[in-house]
Amino acid sequence: MSDKKKSLTVFKSDRHEDVAAIFASALIVVVVLVYMAFIVPSVGIKASQDGKLVEIFVAEGTDVKKGDKLYSLEVVKKKWVNNVMEEKVAVESFTAKANGKVLKISGKPGDALKKGKQTIVVLEHEKGTLP
Repeated sequence: MSDKKKSLTVFKSDRHEDVAAIFASALIVVVVLVYMAFIVPSVGIKASQDGKLVEIFVAEGTDVKKGDKLYSLEVVKKKWVNNVMEEKVAVESFTAKANGKVLKISGKPGDALKKGKQTIVVLEHEKGTLP
């Protein structure tokens, strides 16, 4: 009998499987990015945290550029100080992440919002950009 260990693979290493996995992952990423940039027509922007809608800075039909203010929320900021949880109410403004056009405004100032539940603004993003 031979003292050599028998391997189940034909190759001396499994690098070909690693390369195939990297290629498959890259292909999936490219497909998702192309889908988001060219096929998704609009994006619904929802509250990123619980709070009260204070102000909406845009109107339906207006064009927005990346960085333009969309809305502001009154939120509760929590912070540990000397082993005690301090809560402070703050107003935060949220901006557009891409160029586009405002299609619809669903929120009204004074609305109480839950994180990720209600759509505030619907944007049609510029084709070829990621929302």
